[in-house]
Amino acid sequence: MKIPSLRWVIAAFLFAETLLAYLDLQEMSVLAPVLAKTIGMTNSQYAFVTQGFLVSYTVAFLLGGMVIDKLGVRWGLGASIFCWSVANALHALANTPNELAVCRFLLGLAYPAAFVAAARAVSEWYPAQERALVYGISVSGATFGAIVAFPTVTWMVAHWTWRAPFLVTGIIGVLLSPIWLMVYHPPERHPWITDEERQYVKSVSPGEKLEAGWRWTSLLKTRPFWAVGIGRFISDSVWVFYVIWFAKFLTDSQGLSMRQLGRVGWIPFLFADVGFIGGGWLSGKLIKRGMTTRRARIALLTGTTVVRAFTFVLIARYSTPVLLLLVGIFVLCTTAWQVNLSVLLVDSYDPRVLATASGFTTSFGTFSTILFTAAVGWLLLHYSYRPVFVLLSVLSVVSYVAVLAILGGTGARARNETPTVRLSESAAADPQ
Repeated sequence: MKIPSLRWVIAAFLFAETLLAYLDLQEMSVLAPVLAKTIGMTNSQYAFVTQGFLVSYTVAFLLGGMVIDKLGVRWGLGASIFCWSVANALHALANTPNELAVCRFLLGLAYPAAFVAAARAVSEWYPAQERALVYGISVSGATFGAIVAFPTVTWMVAHWTWRAPFLVTGIIGVLLSPIWLMVYHPPERHPWITDEERQYVKSVSPGEKLEAGWRWTSLLKTRPFWAVGIGRFISDSVWVFYVIWFAKFLTDSQGLSMRQLGRVGWIPFLFADVGFIGGGWLSGKLIKRGMTTRRARIALLTGTTVVRAFTFVLIARYSTPVLLLLVGIFVLCTTAWQVNLSVLLVDSYDPRVLATASGFTTSFGTFSTILFTAAVGWLLLHYSYRPVFVLLSVLSVVSYVAVLAILGGTGARARNETPTVRLSESAAADPQ
């Protein structure tokens, strides 16, 4: 059996697995107001529960990239989907905030492969002009998961119990795992790929060549690694606020009921999908028109930063429709920023080291979100959401300045070039 345009079928599956991953993640955020009433979970305890996830998530990202590069996308992601789904289902057995924190910790251990494996799959299957779009499609599954979470979780709570969402999505993930193993293979060995598409995929060339003697520490000598890593360390907390705290903000500050939250809480995440897909599409369009890859990515980073710098306007009081529109615009720009920052790695590194690079740089961001989550909990306890919104503006601008400074500008020829990374002969064979 041959499937024309098989790479787009794989893109659809990458979208589906990230959708499920973020649905599992977002369930806790949507359920937070319910858990405050049913098990007495306070804001400080909620911060502790989310930190349980973020701590293991950070460690897993740090090491998970190397695991994916060792196992390959097929087995690495298949095992991850199964394990995080089992961990998610275990939430249904929890009765206290501490027990939920343990379950979140277990979820975080397997969760990161959803994204580092997707990054490597993009580098294996797609040329430069398609990478940002496909990466955007993949990670947009995350925000579709958030969109689905609000009405789905609130409906399950209303008709069943708060435990039901964890159990249902956990079972779905367990069933998805073997399907992924069946669908995904490397392009050079995939039994369903046409000869024409195989030749097209073979034309994909990585941004950096691998030579004998490569070690993971070679990444530390390259600018894209530090630009993405430091950029994510500073800016990832902006996105995490919308994912973890926004539902509570709507109930705490806008006074929305659980039913109202289910009706409108998903709207900013629809904007997020536009940012993920549109941001990737637009930079790809600039490349097709002759702009260098580096300049195209930075053009999008610049435009989105100009808008995100005004996040502080959320400190004013707005009606719920106006608030959702403003937050939607800021979320759109945040996701467009994320996809163009992250795809710098895909542009720069060989597929065989891409998951390692992605895992390390993402761990920079997740480490900072541990500190940020604790800071938000403290600010809400002693002040309000207002200083949080000011902080989001500051982080957006500082991260852009840092990325630009590390890359050395906006794209002169010498700055578009990245040093060679070396690969030991023992690692030369594709592990997948």
